[in-house]
Amino acid sequence: MTGFEKFVKFVTKYVTLWVILCAVFAYFVPTPFKPYGGTIPWFLGIIMLSMGLSMTPNDFKLVLTRPKDVIVGIVTLYAFMPLVGLGLGTIFNLDPMLTVGLVLLGCTPTGTSSNVMTFLAKGDKALAVTVSSLSTIVAPVVMPMLLLFYVGKYLPIDAVGLFMSIIKIVIIPIALGLLIHKFFEKQMPVILKVVPLATVAAIVCIISVIVALNVERLQAVAGMAALTLVLYTGIGLAIGYTVARLLRMKAPKRKAMTFIVGVQNTALAVTLGITYFDPMSAIPGAIGVVWTTVFCSFVASLWGNKTEDAAEAAPPAQGTAH
Repeated sequence: MTGFEKFVKFVTKYVTLWVILCAVFAYFVPTPFKPYGGTIPWFLGIIMLSMGLSMTPNDFKLVLTRPKDVIVGIVTLYAFMPLVGLGLGTIFNLDPMLTVGLVLLGCTPTGTSSNVMTFLAKGDKALAVTVSSLSTIVAPVVMPMLLLFYVGKYLPIDAVGLFMSIIKIVIIPIALGLLIHKFFEKQMPVILKVVPLATVAAIVCIISVIVALNVERLQAVAGMAALTLVLYTGIGLAIGYTVARLLRMKAPKRKAMTFIVGVQNTALAVTLGITYFDPMSAIPGAIGVVWTTVFCSFVASLWGNKTEDAAEAAPPAQGTAH
């Protein structure tokens, strides 16, 4: 492993630490970051480009071989999570823009980090990858419709503008990444070594700018917003697991479903919140970047270790007589 590869591995391993450190710095020294609010869609584009570079046609083959599993994952995500956000906002009587932010987060597709969580938990990674990819591709149509239905009473929703924005900052970068992957296949091993570093840098930049733009708002609502995000994530994980259990899915699928529903594209929620609604609506997504990564990584690690322990405890298989 080269020095650069070791550096990338170190940076990606401690991404949560960098996010926390930069968020704290931006909170206490916000001025340098404030002029860069307009760059957030570009940083999200980098994240989506990275996703496209990491995707292959195989990521979609489950649609043909296991359509039921894929449909269940996507429908569960989009049917339940906006309701969870709206319900928590109503129960805690949150500021309307915080409620909008929670619903916005609930309307976002599965985050690519769900694939990592599923891998750590020794779940069905193919299912996680397919659902995260397809839920992202259908997002330009699904998200504006859900937002119009759930939060139209709080503020006017520019459904067409949202559709075009998601196409520009999500679909086009992913498509570009897929094209690069196809036409520069020989160079992909080198390109993919840089992709994780670019993704981490983009996430850190997004969070730093959002925190800087919301210092005063965070002082007023940080505690309540953090509490609702803790509940939101826990409920999302529980819904994913419960639906899979009710449908009698096997353990690897149950693990994948847990993270498919509980881990969403927080960066997209942040970007759309600050672009189309109000800076306060970006706070749930900003907190979610940190909390979802920390908590879900912990759950996935426990699950993965438990699976290993169970495998070690199982008696060795008996060979058949010849």
